[in-house]
Amino acid sequence: MNLKYDIDIIDPVIEFSLQGKITSENDFDELEKEVFSFLNQNYYRVIFNLEKLTHTNSSGIAFFMKTLTKTRIMGGDLLLTNVIGNVKKVFEIAKLDEVYTIFDNQEEAIKHFKDLQ
Repeated sequence: MNLKYDIDIIDPVIEFSLQGKITSENDFDELEKEVFSFLNQNYYRVIFNLEKLTHTNSSGIAFFMKTLTKTRIMGGDLLLTNVIGNVKKVFEIAKLDEVYTIFDNQEEAIKHFKDLQ
């Protein structure tokens, strides 16, 4: 598997720190199950920390979009942090930096969620 992740719960926010690459659906199968399990437990304020994600392609973008859509339907949101390197280039080229709310770090993202309450 090309992708590893860690989970940090900062009630009512859940952060997934991604590490590695997303180059196919197989890379995020386990992560997707985990994310949607938490969404079903009403953790609909989600942060994806992409600091250690080195590559993504259309498969990863589709997964991020699916998660974004689901969180917003539930009244929450998906925030991205630490979007750097190759991943940042992909987001800029595809203009995804205009679709997602992106913060430099976890603290700013959590503050954003708290300010919404």
